[in-house]
Amino acid sequence: MNIQLFAHRGGMARAPENTLTSFQQALTDGADGFEIDVCLTKDKQPVLIHVDFNQDDIHEVTGCTTPLNELNWDEVQQLKVKASNEPVAHLDDGLRFASENQIPCFVEPKTDTPEILPIIIERVHYFDIVHLTSILTFYHRKQLLVDAKRLEPKLRTSAILINPLANFLKAATEIDANRIILGWDKINHFRICNAITRSVSRQVDKLHENGIVVEAGYIHTMQHVSWTLKNNIQGLWVDDLPYIKSCIQQIEEETGP
Repeated sequence: MNIQLFAHRGGMARAPENTLTSFQQALTDGADGFEIDVCLTKDKQPVLIHVDFNQDDIHEVTGCTTPLNELNWDEVQQLKVKASNEPVAHLDDGLRFASENQIPCFVEPKTDTPEILPIIIERVHYFDIVHLTSILTFYHRKQLLVDAKRLEPKLRTSAILINPLANFLKAATEIDANRIILGWDKINHFRICNAITRSVSRQVDKLHENGIVVEAGYIHTMQHVSWTLKNNIQGLWVDDLPYIKSCIQQIEEETGP
């Protein structure tokens, strides 16, 4: 099986999320790419912190009670990712890592503010990694993906679908997405829907036929892995790469490659 594994937030089960250490761990673990979350400081510096969409509360990640939109970059530089000694990373840290290691980088803007895409794209151009970069977000924020390709047509875009009843191909083609990621957290509602209608399997095949990459995640369990592989989904978004690799290996040993 030719399975690709992508490290969610740099592989957050293996190292502090969105940090250089997590990117290096993902590379060491054999990731085929890594994902980063981008927010803006008060002085419009792009930093790597996971927050809820269009929110500035960074307490959960850093322990800091001051909202991000009230902090300048020089203040954010003093913060550490919670339960670690890792500093908050700048977007340049993630893009430089992608450039130096020629590893794909998936950038998820965590705000709809108009400044963020031009800033991201300018830094992607600076590091000359348009070919390695994909802008990623949920399908319901599809305008962000449309705007990304308008600003830089060579950028790849990845849309996370969470509705198993949606028309996958229509959703992808309407916004010219290169990837569709079937998204879930704990319960795989795509599997439940497919058990009843078989529609998910058919829609995945249609995406493949039209040259659109199909991936899934977040993949946490053996059951998740088994279902995705049975349905010809060969890109998995994971927090713990070694564990998911062991699941794939076990399935291959039981069923054959």
